[in-house]
Amino acid sequence: MEQFDCAYCGKKQDLPFECNYCKDKFCAEHRLPEDHRCVKLFQIRAKKFGEKKIQRTKGIGRQSFIKRIFGKFS
Repeated sequence: MEQFDCAYCGKKQDLPFECNYCKDKFCAEHRLPEDHRCVKLFQIRAKKFGEKKIQRTKGIGRQSFIKRIFGKFS
């Protein structure tokens, strides 16, 4: 059986996990894109979420947050 090295830490693996984004092979500890600092993850997130920024109308949500924080001190 062929063994693979984890692309992040170098551990030998019999059944490595393949990243869906960068297609490298990783151990169980580094199988998630966040755990091996996947270079493709940033690009995908920017494309997916960068164009749709969260927009809030002025004052909604913020005022109640401020009241909750400063209400503890009054």
